[in-house]
Amino acid sequence: MKLHVGCVYWPEMTNVNKINTQTEFNKENRQVLVVGAGISGAITSYRLSKKGYKVTLIDKKEVGAGSSSANTGLIQYMSDKGLIEFIDQIGKDKAERFYDQSKEAIETLIRIDKELEADINQSTFTVAESLIIATDKDKVKDLKKELKAQKEKGYEVEYLDEKQLEELNIKAFGGLLCKPDINLNPYGFVYRLVEEAINKYDMSVIERAEFISLDELAEKPLVTLKIDGKEVVEEFDKVVFTTGYIPPDFLRVYLKNLKLVKTYVSVSQKDQRFEGEDKYLVWELEDPYTYFKKTFDERLMIGGFDEEDDHLYQYDSHKMDEDLIKKAQTMLAKDTSLQPDFSYAALFGESKDNIPYMGPSPDNNDIFVICGIGGNGTVYSTIGSEMVLKWIEGKSLEDYDTFRLGR
Repeated sequence: MKLHVGCVYWPEMTNVNKINTQTEFNKENRQVLVVGAGISGAITSYRLSKKGYKVTLIDKKEVGAGSSSANTGLIQYMSDKGLIEFIDQIGKDKAERFYDQSKEAIETLIRIDKELEADINQSTFTVAESLIIATDKDKVKDLKKELKAQKEKGYEVEYLDEKQLEELNIKAFGGLLCKPDINLNPYGFVYRLVEEAINKYDMSVIERAEFISLDELAEKPLVTLKIDGKEVVEEFDKVVFTTGYIPPDFLRVYLKNLKLVKTYVSVSQKDQRFEGEDKYLVWELEDPYTYFKKTFDERLMIGGFDEEDDHLYQYDSHKMDEDLIKKAQTMLAKDTSLQPDFSYAALFGESKDNIPYMGPSPDNNDIFVICGIGGNGTVYSTIGSEMVLKWIEGKSLEDYDTFRLGR
């Protein structure tokens, strides 16, 4: 299945070091197999390796080449649904715990970035602030309710009125300023994580290794893989699936609310100038919402117009260019001429309850799934990596019951 079409920005514009991958299994790295080398797999395998576990990370293609390369990198503790909406949906205790876990995930990512070797040639990570704006006047009351709920939790939020937003070159009736959040180059960050885990913690990485099947009845998970066309069978203590929105067939029964969504992205030319808004991750309350941010090389990345669909066509890559640019221009207070330099469409997963699927398999406690579906996938994946650390140490996952498989 195609995960993206068009000219995807991050791989084109990111210089990554060649990583030391393997072509066969290291007999010592049999404690944990992590299947999927996107952002979920990279964070999880890095944290496991740093803890001293012997980890093998595999991917059927190349590191970071799937959905993570098309991730726009707006990393926010707020989900597509606000705290108020989640309180209405799942109750106050669970909703507040969910948001606390998301806040903690942001802090974890900030800490991990400081641990990693810095890339002197390019930026991949910046702590940022988010602006959630109401371009519809009727949505202002919802923003103020969300402000009140988050302030009661002690979160760093501030309401900005129409005039204050205009000073930031944002055109909207009101906005919620939230921090800390992260402006990320997801493709570059994945490579930094994997490179560090290989070089410092002896993690093994095998590219072009396709998962075929798993014998759940064996004493330990017995995994069949295809590496360069050759089938191999290997035994591991634990297996973690971080395969994004396309989990293995035998796990799909536990992800019944999973659906695929098509999203569109345009990235402007480099020489265009912007004012005020460049320090913020901006998204609106409309559904489907539009968002934009400044990239590390001074472009405007615009995304949105999501629609439920599980197929990509080549014409999708430019299908929404004009609409995305027009929408961004309506959200900027000053007239700005925008021309797209990169355009693409991508698939991502959502659940019907807007909550990711993460946890051990109900049938085999040696198997764990991180399916960080939703518009906040990197944050969910970071929560999932925390769950894996607790799971592998035999600790309780009661606080994460909201995410359980098969719900």
